[in-house]
Amino acid sequence: MSTTHYSPSTSAGDTERYIRGKEDERGVAITCDVPGGPGAFSARARALTQNTKRDVEALHYRQSFSDEEFDSSSPEDVQRVNDLGYQLAKKMHPDSDCLVVSHVDGRGKKPHNHILVINHSNRTGKALSDYRTFHDRKAGNQRGVQSANDELMRDHGLSVVKRLEHAPKDWELRREDFAEGGLDREMGDRMSAALADPRSVDKAGLEAVIAEQNQQLGGDGERVPRMRLHSPVSKKGKRAGQETWTLYIEDRRGESGRAERRKRTSALSADFTPEGAAAFFDYHQQQKEQEHERSARQAEAAERARAAAAAARQSGDDGGVDLDPHRRRGAEREARPAGRAAEEARGVREGHGRGDDEAAGEDRGPGVDLLALQRRVREDREYREQAERDREHARRVRAESQRRELERRVAELGRGGAEESRGYGLGD
Repeated sequence: MSTTHYSPSTSAGDTERYIRGKEDERGVAITCDVPGGPGAFSARARALTQNTKRDVEALHYRQSFSDEEFDSSSPEDVQRVNDLGYQLAKKMHPDSDCLVVSHVDGRGKKPHNHILVINHSNRTGKALSDYRTFHDRKAGNQRGVQSANDELMRDHGLSVVKRLEHAPKDWELRREDFAEGGLDREMGDRMSAALADPRSVDKAGLEAVIAEQNQQLGGDGERVPRMRLHSPVSKKGKRAGQETWTLYIEDRRGESGRAERRKRTSALSADFTPEGAAAFFDYHQQQKEQEHERSARQAEAAERARAAAAAARQSGDDGGVDLDPHRRRGAEREARPAGRAAEEARGVREGHGRGDDEAAGEDRGPGVDLLALQRRVREDREYREQAERDREHARRVRAESQRRELERRVAELGRGGAEESRGYGLGD
């Protein structure tokens, strides 16, 4: 099951930097039609739109998947998610360049795609007009992105949401609503990064991370604006007795006409409220506890290994000889009385070669559920076959997109050559 969201991007460069990360570290899988490293895609978007009247440089879609269908810790699942994102982009805009960046660092660590499509058709040279809403629109017979996504999910045997509703307004969806370079967007970006930090296991940890951010340097080499979290308890109204969070950030630009810009966290994102942040705190706390358990198990295993090595050395000091396991079993069999060996032989024959315990186990039921095991093997095989079909489909879509782009460029070269030939005609 997957849901979608659309928002226009007036700065493809800013959006690309956000979804890739400052060090190009956020994407766990990336597909891009434009050759070159980070920044090449947004540079082409800017070049194609800067001499036009278009305010929107790229269409920004987010495609979120359920963790019941895809495991964010599986590289194969993450690659399949990325392939599905690319196929959705080409299903909606087959003649436009796109960038698909897959993340697993959001709330709940569910896999999701950020899809950027340049607001330019390589075939017509015009801006894109379709799939710029969530729902279908009767006016102009335009289809919404969720309808295209649902069709794609059905084609690949994946489940579809029962009701077409907007996804919760988390920061990644709200971010484009705030001006690039503005203090509101900066507050949101920094709060989002602070909540994603593993040290944010409670409000005190979150505030410590924000305080650490205040010591960082910005792109201009100066210290970033100081930001703080204010969390009073409401004394009246619907939230009386409840904690309310407000962010304050140093206003050097004079946007607010005060020393600090103030913003209620709920106005930025539902993730930034006490209730929304609790999901991040719980996740980081669980990860911390699991890491502690893993460390304890590793220490226990190391102690057992040390004790076993010490015992082996002690045994060697006493002059004992530790036989090879196969030889040790052979020696034990030789030491058994002949009568006991005969009884065991009869027991094996009576148990049809399974041994007494296994033969008696028929009364208790089988130790392994073969039907369940076979079903799991079959489901795993079917999943892998479907994943391979998805990858092959994505490869065909990419090849078709590249073929169209090549044909377009060849046609442009042909037109240019014809015009140049006419320029050298007699009488000119």
